[in-house]
Amino acid sequence: MTGSSARQKRWTGVLHPAFLTLASAATFAHAVWYTLFPIYLRSSAPLELWQVGAISSLTLTLSFVLALPAGVVADAMSTRPALILASAGQMAALLLIPLALHPLPLLASVATYTFCLTLRGQVSLRLLAASSVRRSWGSTYSVYLLLTGASNVIGSYISGPLAERKGFGTVYLVSAGLFLLTLPLSYLVERVPGNSSRRAVRNLKALQDGSFARLTASLALHDLAVFSASSYVQIFQREIVGLSPSNISLLAAIGSATSQAAQLGAGYFADRFGARKALALHYLGVSAGYAVMGIGDSFEDLLVATLVQSVFLPFDMPARRKLLSLMAPESAVATVNGLSDAVVGLVSLPSPLLGGWLWYGIGPRGMLAACAALNLTAFLPLASLREGGE
Repeated sequence: MTGSSARQKRWTGVLHPAFLTLASAATFAHAVWYTLFPIYLRSSAPLELWQVGAISSLTLTLSFVLALPAGVVADAMSTRPALILASAGQMAALLLIPLALHPLPLLASVATYTFCLTLRGQVSLRLLAASSVRRSWGSTYSVYLLLTGASNVIGSYISGPLAERKGFGTVYLVSAGLFLLTLPLSYLVERVPGNSSRRAVRNLKALQDGSFARLTASLALHDLAVFSASSYVQIFQREIVGLSPSNISLLAAIGSATSQAAQLGAGYFADRFGARKALALHYLGVSAGYAVMGIGDSFEDLLVATLVQSVFLPFDMPARRKLLSLMAPESAVATVNGLSDAVVGLVSLPSPLLGGWLWYGIGPRGMLAACAALNLTAFLPLASLREGGE
């Protein structure tokens, strides 16, 4: 097989129509219900503010905690049955969430959904790693995010009008129905056989040079700061600035569209100039966005903050995944990514409590400023990370 044909074969997993259609449908289904999830909890469930923040942030924070077991499962299972399991679990959980209006049933439903969401993400990492040349990992991941991310823009945009006109019950039924459609698509995705889970875990011994620990520490500080604020951003937009649900979903859609427009550039930057530098730009952009948001008083002010953050948002995941995947043996890509995500998730798990404490202690605007400052501490371990790890 020639070098050209070998390269073409390695790209098949990324550009396979069934894989792209499946990933796009799942992304759209998630965006439709999750965009206004904090608003739904605030208006439909008898919960305190801190409970709304904790539950609504679970699909972010808990996904990191569950990333290690999901990564082990993703490495051990064949890709098709793993994707079928993910779709079935997400659909079932979405049908239960509107019926569970008290904290414990809500937690159980959201936790089930989050594990399946995380499993889907780890299986996608396996497919992407098997489909790309290691030196262009960042660009490959960016292409995938660009091609599927348009679904997130559309889903975020329609969530507000759908909730206003048909109610939140319809929102959850639409999302569950879309996950039902993804079940037969899972059978068409390319089959990548599973690996021995023991072998994947044994290969973690290769991560003893300190680079993995420094990168994970930096990501943990970053995500702790980001999630402390992100759990309350929509509530800030609604209750402090006074935006309507449609305006909130419009901001989310604009942010997603901006990030998608910058996606290819972010992946190229990580490959051309280094993933560490890409992460540094991401950190700066996130802090700047929260700082601008904290002094905003209008839709236009929050639009500026959204644009600032969104331009640099896509510099995170291609760089993060490239660094972690290059550190990992080929048989343990999902497991190594999952281990890092699990550590990051455990550190950031109390972030909604920190954000709520700051909200009441120094005010909503002070909370955003404090989280912007906390995020900058992630530069300390990142600065000591050797570029040779790329």
